[in-house]
Amino acid sequence: MCGTRSNRLYGFAVADRLRRSPWQSPRNGSLVSKASRKSKAYNRPADRLRQSLVREQVPSESAPTKSRASNQSITPQSITPRDRQILGNLAGEVAIREFDRADIRRMQASIHEQTLQCSRSIDRPNFTRVGVDDLTRMVQLYDEFFFAGRLLPIVRAEGIQFDFSSRMTSIAGKMVTQYPDGYDAPRKFKLVLSSTLLFQTFKDVDRPVEVTGRRCRDRLEAMQRVTEHELVHLIEMLIWNDGNCNQPRFQNIAKRYFDHSDFRHDLITQRERAARKFNIRVGDDVEFRVDGRTRRGRVNRITRRATVLVPDSSGQRFSDGGTYRKFYVPLEMLRRLGQ
Repeated sequence: MCGTRSNRLYGFAVADRLRRSPWQSPRNGSLVSKASRKSKAYNRPADRLRQSLVREQVPSESAPTKSRASNQSITPQSITPRDRQILGNLAGEVAIREFDRADIRRMQASIHEQTLQCSRSIDRPNFTRVGVDDLTRMVQLYDEFFFAGRLLPIVRAEGIQFDFSSRMTSIAGKMVTQYPDGYDAPRKFKLVLSSTLLFQTFKDVDRPVEVTGRRCRDRLEAMQRVTEHELVHLIEMLIWNDGNCNQPRFQNIAKRYFDHSDFRHDLITQRERAARKFNIRVGDDVEFRVDGRTRRGRVNRITRRATVLVPDSSGQRFSDGGTYRKFYVPLEMLRRLGQ
């Protein structure tokens, strides 16, 4: 990753529950880049990438699959949210269950194959469109293969949503736990993957890609590894209402169930893409044209676009004492000065 990798682990933000509104996230497990120093998520209010790269579809609970049959006697309607006995039984299974590596790889390959067969959007391993129903179906398949269909009914008794975000530019996935009616009441879970990182990887930067210590051959495999990581976060929050991927319990579950040997991702970030493809880095002096004028400034930040500060006496004052106008510029529109 541009020659630098840190040991920054997945962020797990724990805040004062009493100071947060019911729909803020007291606990947020996130899958972050090996190269990131901070967990960055929502950077801009608009989510335009979803319009062009992510086709939202209604989650289909009845989508056909060819997986092993689940336990049909367990339904969300028959489960009391946060039932101690049910969660205790699940905790006992999670604590001792271990799959052979060959079985893990076989089941993961089956999920890969069935996703390609059943999806209306994912038509190839390096797909160019993905819907929320694809993520929903993938989690259902993991539940059926690895948990005999017993996990999701327990989760759905409290409530869960699946989504993609294009504003997550360094975090590959996050598991949000919400407490709308108080800490001891039923919770709401939300599992979110970064569409930006998925679509930037296996695109125009050619290098090996690892997620959770596993080499990924295509975009669909990367999506699976991130989903698996967030599922472990879900399991920990569901059973123990706490968790951290930097701790032995998380890593032990991830290893026994999904053969993970790491808890970071190495997907292509926009900062790496900017350096490798456009030779643009934070701090570089650049020029670009806007409204028929050529403007010169310095790259202050790189997310989905580059934030360029252009000196201007009427602009905003920054910490260096200068005043600048701020421009958000697509990378392909920048020319590095002095090259």
